[in-house]
Amino acid sequence: MLLALDLGNSRIKWCVFNKQLPKSRGYFPTEQFRSSEDDHSVFELNHSGGENATQMSPGNAVSIKELMNLMGSVTHLALCSVAGRSVEQALLSHLYGLGLASSIPVFRVISSKEACGVINHYDHPEQLGADRWAALIAARAWSISPLVVVMAGTATTVDSLKIEGHFLGGTILPGVRLMPKSLYERTANITEGDGSWAEFPTNTADAVASGVLAATAGAIAGMMHNLQQIQKQPVQLLLSGGNSPLLLPRLSALGFSPHYERDLVLQGIALLSGGFEDQKLHSASNQ
Repeated sequence: MLLALDLGNSRIKWCVFNKQLPKSRGYFPTEQFRSSEDDHSVFELNHSGGENATQMSPGNAVSIKELMNLMGSVTHLALCSVAGRSVEQALLSHLYGLGLASSIPVFRVISSKEACGVINHYDHPEQLGADRWAALIAARAWSISPLVVVMAGTATTVDSLKIEGHFLGGTILPGVRLMPKSLYERTANITEGDGSWAEFPTNTADAVASGVLAATAGAIAGMMHNLQQIQKQPVQLLLSGGNSPLLLPRLSALGFSPHYERDLVLQGIALLSGGFEDQKLHSASNQ
């Protein structure tokens, strides 16, 4: 079995695959594995080893005990990281403590000029974020239609993939939870609040929330239009990332039919590592 790890800025997502099928999944808060500013050594968890290892916050309903029970069956390990090497080292150290065999080689996703049918047209292909590259690889395996691939996490990325597999490029903007912080921090009369979408907002909290969603949905709609102009055929919209549920209603209201796939990066990691026997993916969205 393959253990795939996606080390993001806010969350570390993991999935254990049995061939193409996800057997178990979960996430941890990335902050648990960061080094402190005063001590640059690898961050040590408050609980380590033995029964205490199960007390590490799983971040969701999947228990650490379930992950521990699968560790002995893991034969391949693959990861992609935008969180930094110290986070990676701290995470791997703890997984070894949970029973992962230290002899298993670690495959790390690095963006390249071409892989799995995707051609990377970034000016410097190796500088493309590894998570974006993995998402594009998985997107290509899902469909050979023209695609706009949106990763809605701490940042929102909006990438274009032609029907021939050419990655044309994409945009990066602050995520829908990060974007309002610039207003809260830089303006005197806008304070943090729980707003929601409104066509015509009549209070400040709703005005901020609506502006953020409108700006993000507009960036996605613009990329959809640009790719459709080039391809001269319908373009599919593929979403992944923790903030996707916030965007789905706005994109649907604009007339799009987005498909949500929560494990897109993890699937791309598995494909790039050779952890799947073929290039076909089975949707994990409803499992």
